[in-house]
Amino acid sequence: MIIFNRLTFCNFLSVGNQPVSVNLNGSKTTLIHGTNGSGKSTILDALTYSLFGKSFRGVNLSQLINTQNKKGLLVECEFNIGKTEYLVRRGMKPKLFEVYRNKE
Repeated sequence: MIIFNRLTFCNFLSVGNQPVSVNLNGSKTTLIHGTNGSGKSTILDALTYSLFGKSFRGVNLSQLINTQNKKGLLVECEFNIGKTEYLVRRGMKPKLFEVYRNKE
């Protein structure tokens, strides 16, 4: 079973240089709620981009980069499968794709 721990992203869609970190393992279940335009879908897009290199909503990759900064997109996803820890880092401008297993 996959247990997601944390999702961190910056310069992703409407999020700027200041990284946003979402703790996903504070309890057995996680509920994400908010008003329209508050970033719920952005969280799903960031998670999907980090794992699969594409947007959840089908947004073109070039449109995922924050339009103000136009560089430095970075998404990090930390999760466990059993006792094995994973960290996936994916970014654009500069292009980046790294996968760490148990910090290696």
